[in-house]
Amino acid sequence: MTDNDTPNSAPTDPAPPRGERLNRFLSRAGVGSRRRADELIACGRVAINGVMVEKLATFVDPDRDRVAVDGKPVIAPSDEPVWIIMNKTAGLLTTRRDVRGRNTIFSILPEEYSKLIPVGRLDMDTEGVLLLTNDGETANRLMHPRYEVERVYEAVVEGTPTREEFQRLRAGIDLGDPTPAKAKAKIVTMHRTGAVVQVSLHEGRKREVKRLFEAIGHKVLRLRRLSYAGITAREVRPGQWRKLNEREIARLTSTEAKSE
Repeated sequence: MTDNDTPNSAPTDPAPPRGERLNRFLSRAGVGSRRRADELIACGRVAINGVMVEKLATFVDPDRDRVAVDGKPVIAPSDEPVWIIMNKTAGLLTTRRDVRGRNTIFSILPEEYSKLIPVGRLDMDTEGVLLLTNDGETANRLMHPRYEVERVYEAVVEGTPTREEFQRLRAGIDLGDPTPAKAKAKIVTMHRTGAVVQVSLHEGRKREVKRLFEAIGHKVLRLRRLSYAGITAREVRPGQWRKLNEREIARLTSTEAKSE
C-alpha cells in the first residue's frame, strides 16, 4: 500500500490556548471586574506586546506577554495572595502617586507593598481601616455594590441628628446617583457641639458618608472607618499596618453576592 492509499488519520485537536483569559488576567491585576475588562478590550484600549487586542476571547501568558491598558503597563499579579490592613491617618491620599507631590499611603508603606491594590478608597482627611491586596479579582468583588459588603464608620458631626433624620438615611437619599444612598446610623455619644455617630453602609460611593450627612443638615467634622467586611484595625496603631491572618483572608475571599 502506498502512502496515498493510507487511510486518513483522525484530525488532531487544536492546541489549547496558552495562558489565561485576558479579562481574568486584567481582573486579577486589579484593572476592574471581568465585565469591565471586556469593555476595555472592546473599546480598543488593551494591547498585548504592543498590538491592540481585537477579540474578547484572547489569552495571555503572564510570564511572557506584556499587557498594557491605555499605554500603561499592567503588572502581572503574583500567584501568592498578599493581604494587609492599614490604619490610615489623615493627610494621606489613597493613590499610588500624586502629581502635586502630596503624601500617599504608598509613601509610608514598604517597597514590597508598592504594587498592592487598595480595596476602596478613603478621602485624604478620612482615617481608619484600609485593606490592600494583590488579589484584584477579590478586591473588585468586595467593592461591587452587588455583594453588599458592609463598611462601618464613626463620624463626628455638627449638631445632633434626630430620629426622623436617621429614618431618612435608612430609607435612602437622592445624592444625584442612579440609585438612592442608604445607611444605618446611631448616636454613640455626644460632644460639645454635636454627636459621635456610628454609620453602616453597603456601598462605597465617593464621599458617601459626608454627602449623606450634608443632605440631612449635619457637617462631618471627622470621619474614621472602623471596619470593612468585618475586618477591623484592632491592635494596629494609626499609621501602621499588618498582614491579615488566614481566617481573615478566608472571610474576604468567600464573600458571596446578595440575592437580586
